[in-house]
Amino acid sequence: MKRPRRLSQIIALAWALLPCAAWAQAPGNQGQENWGAPEIVEVQAKPGPAVWHLTRGDSEVWILGTVGAMPDGLKWNKDYLAELLDGARAIVMPPRPSIGLFEGAWFLLTNGSKFSLPRGQSLEATLPAGIEPRFAAIREKLGRDVEHYRTDTPLRAALRIQEDVQDKLDLSRDEPRDTIRRLASSKHVPSAPVAKYEVLDAARDVLKLTPEQQQVCLGQSVDDADWDLSHAKAAADAWTVGDIRAVKANYGESRLANCVIAAVHSVADIAERDAADYTAAINDALDKPGKTIAVIDIGPLLRKNGVLERLEALHVTIEGPAE
Repeated sequence: MKRPRRLSQIIALAWALLPCAAWAQAPGNQGQENWGAPEIVEVQAKPGPAVWHLTRGDSEVWILGTVGAMPDGLKWNKDYLAELLDGARAIVMPPRPSIGLFEGAWFLLTNGSKFSLPRGQSLEATLPAGIEPRFAAIREKLGRDVEHYRTDTPLRAALRIQEDVQDKLDLSRDEPRDTIRRLASSKHVPSAPVAKYEVLDAARDVLKLTPEQQQVCLGQSVDDADWDLSHAKAAADAWTVGDIRAVKANYGESRLANCVIAAVHSVADIAERDAADYTAAINDALDKPGKTIAVIDIGPLLRKNGVLERLEALHVTIEGPAE
């Protein structure tokens, strides 16, 4: 069943404010320049997605890095993950936005109109010369006509481009998380998000961006989409076989996310909390006997000052795949 348009707008904005959900890839070497270089004991990995093994005393944490939205029906080795789950005490999953039913309804009532242009205006007619032709080109690549985005604000169009790329490439944001949850449930391993973030205040701040600021972010979203159309599937394919070098070559931080983070302090705070919360959760798990599994997006995991570099600073022993 399709969600009402404005409800889907709010959901898309809420997810976009979580760094782990920023699935778009950055063009060129922009993402690669931000990769960290923690000291990792390289080990021969089993066939399948890459995992990192962290130890302290009798405690261990296995980290599965993910690459955001993946092609629906993508084949990957689930058996190795099922083996890792044997005897695990818990799974730490990516963060989720926390939106209550009443809060979401009130946000929709008071802010829903901010996703649409004033009556009589059309998106492409309001775009500056540096953005309009690029936007029109990506729209055509996505098979969308002018009417599809006509009444959208630049911010809403930026978010909707992400959704349309997912539709075009048949990408799903639910995998591999749904598979991991099913496997955990079958083995009676409890799972929970590393944190639930209150995002509506940040969403309100984002909606206060000026038209000019929104247009800049729309341009960044166009760049993300253009890159993804050529690289998103390659990143997912590399993920299935644990080819970290190829993952890095086809993956990076979302330019749209970076644009919003640069403009809105409350969103930057969420981005910082993401890495800090993961680091604290894994460090805490390493103080408890037994095995814990953590699922983290490759970006927050491997970038400079990311989760692995922060854990290395806490003198955690890290084993991982060779590049």
